[in-house]
Amino acid sequence: MNKNDNKIKCDVETCKHNESKKCSLNEVKISCNCGCNECNCVDDTICESFEEKEID
Repeated sequence: MNKNDNKIKCDVETCKHNESKKCSLNEVKISCNCGCNECNCVDDTICESFEEKEID
């Protein structure tokens, strides 16, 4: 697979980067949301690239 063909699937409909269930960003930062930087499970992680869509 070509590196440029990678896509990040996203079902967070309130994020302005979500375009038809795919993230439009070239890079996404994922971090620990538990505040201790010792993530042990999926529930401990969060997308730091999230930006809320503006409602017209």
